[in-house]
Amino acid sequence: MESHLWDYSRLLARQGNRVTVLTGTPGAQSPGQPGVEVLTHPALDLARLEPGPDDRQRLARWFADVLGERGIRLVHCHNLHHFSEAPAKALEALREPLRLVLCHTYHSIWGDPGSRDSALTAAEWDAHYAVSEFLRTACAEVLGVVAERTYLGIDTAPYARVAPLDVTPRPGTVLLPARLIPDKGALLALGALDLIVRRRMCVFEPRLLLTDTRQTVDFHGEKIGFRERVEKEIEKRRLEPYVEFMEAGVDQMPDLYAESTVVVYPSLFDEPMGLAPLEAMCAARPVVVTRMGGLGEGVDSDGVIGYLVPDRDEEQLAARLAELLDDRETGRLMGMRGRAHVQEHFDLSRIYLARMQDDYRALLARADGASAGVVGTGVRAGA
Repeated sequence: MESHLWDYSRLLARQGNRVTVLTGTPGAQSPGQPGVEVLTHPALDLARLEPGPDDRQRLARWFADVLGERGIRLVHCHNLHHFSEAPAKALEALREPLRLVLCHTYHSIWGDPGSRDSALTAAEWDAHYAVSEFLRTACAEVLGVVAERTYLGIDTAPYARVAPLDVTPRPGTVLLPARLIPDKGALLALGALDLIVRRRMCVFEPRLLLTDTRQTVDFHGEKIGFRERVEKEIEKRRLEPYVEFMEAGVDQMPDLYAESTVVVYPSLFDEPMGLAPLEAMCAARPVVVTRMGGLGEGVDSDGVIGYLVPDRDEEQLAARLAELLDDRETGRLMGMRGRAHVQEHFDLSRIYLARMQDDYRALLARADGASAGVVGTGVRAGA
């Protein structure tokens, strides 16, 4: 969600839109694009959000000031359904006075949303979007909300500039480009690496690169103590020479993909979609992902643009990684087909941005009484 908003706000601004990002992350960085403004309020800090009776009033006052001063009428919210009812209810209270158009994108669904009141408040808004078909189904089953499946996509330009895989036989790097939390499968990747090393499944000794980006929001305290757990596992398996930790922001990711031979995404939970595998494919790198949630919607041709392996299957994961570490020509061809696939189906600017701007115009026109186009007008199931 964070990387999506980083890229999306920049692309919107480059199209001549004025973008104001409202967040609670302390010290939130700006993407450095003229036309993008980032404002913070402590009541939106998801790392320590504790809804209280004053949250809605404080947010309503702040929202009213920010939106009113800038003449903003369209607000596109992301994942407000899980953490607190305060932001959704504060915006709902301002909907008529400020003649707001309110949209919502569901990036993820937990089995037990933190506040169903928030989901119910947003359910009658002007447009609802789900980031995958898997998540569209989950929205209906868990929240009772009908949302339109709208793939986010990625900003393909920086990844398409990465040179294709070098087929020269040499030691290779497996990259896991995810937050260092249990569900992203770092321990599973370590287990696969251990098999590759102990069984000498590769001609050359491999390296596993784990990203540990510390600035991402830790919604449920999942990062606490997990790096130490990973480090102990590395020591236990004597994998110290084969593993490296790296911290990288959104703009540094193309360089990491360029350094990799194969990208692994061994998630242990039902991923809503998975943008990192799309980035990797656009960087012309072969990917190996688990069949979890919406991951298969991006890597939808097993053995053609990437490999899909069963959940928690160390043996198959190790086998696919070892194959691509040694067979560079297969990896190169798979990477080039993956790049073409992402550019055709998941280009953030050409597909998602264009569609969203059309929807925004239609929604504003409808709110003003003009004729409206087709938009993602989700409503509560059964309403």
